[in-house]
Amino acid sequence: MTHLLTALPCLLGFALLLTAMARHQQDCLKRKLPARASRLLRATGLALLTIGFIIAGLGLGWAYGSVSWFGWLSVGAVLTLTVQTNRERILARLRR
Repeated sequence: MTHLLTALPCLLGFALLLTAMARHQQDCLKRKLPARASRLLRATGLALLTIGFIIAGLGLGWAYGSVSWFGWLSVGAVLTLTVQTNRERILARLRR
């Protein structure tokens, strides 16, 4: 259960960090968000990554938890990048 509670904030945190970038806002939302909204997305993404670290540390111990957190960070980053890269294909399949 601790791994799931660590993985979800990592995945959501990276998704918010991706959305905070102006280029990806243009790709996904077809417009650029105001600077305040981008800062809020960035701060929330970093907060979620921190929450994932705390959950891993408290649930698994700080030594093993930090190693586990780095692993889930990697998984979250790869999944976020994969979805962003293949976004058009995914949307086309959902439209069918």
